Amino acid sequence: MFVGHYVAAFALKGKEKDASLGLLFIATQFVDILFFPLALAGIENLKFEESFTEVNNFNMDYYPFTHGLLGTFLWAGLFFCLFYFVCYKNKSNKKQLAMVMALAVLSHWFTDLIVHTPDLPIISGAPKFGFGLWNSKILTFISEAVLLVIGLLYYLKKTVATSALGKYAAIVFVLFLLLINYLNLFVLPANDDIKSLTISALFSYVLFAFIAHYVAKKRA
Repeated sequence: MFVGHYVAAFALKGKEKDASLGLLFIATQFVDILFFPLALAGIENLKFEESFTEVNNFNMDYYPFTHGLLGTFLWAGLFFCLFYFVCYKNKSNKKQLAMVMALAVLSHWFTDLIVHTPDLPIISGAPKFGFGLWNSKILTFISEAVLLVIGLLYYLKKTVATSALGKYAAIVFVLFLLLINYLNLFVLPANDDIKSLTISALFSYVLFAFIAHYVAKKRA
């Protein structure tokens, strides 16, 4: 799952107006932001196997710290504490804001469940879960597009534009994300170099978060 993760960011921003859409974009991808450097360092395991799935060559047989359900809950708990006790400590609705950030982190495991092969553990090792949509590029693209559009529609319903640009910025942004995902799935060659993959992934996550922050400034 790539851009489909952002369904949670849009939906949670629509639910909690004081949350930062940019930070929610970071939170929904947080475990992947950790995973790629950990894989690069050899702490978690990412092996490349030709045609492992139709979407990518990722054989991820050991990544409990980021993609175990328990691990994801722990990272979500860390986010809750960080935003409750530090980032939003002076806000009257700090509990709601912290919970929204935690849910954004937690959402990653459940959206990954849709596309991953059965490699998502509860803690570490068996049993592992995944519905396997990565075995079909078309189904992967459709599932991510549907999730992203659902999140966008909810966000648009719960917010109003504060400028002419605000009427269209979020829609254009989502179309941009879908274009990136299309190129990633159907056009660009597979990237089996862990170092360049880490750099490109982290750059994308940060870029998308900055754009999301800008888009949210145009709506209220």
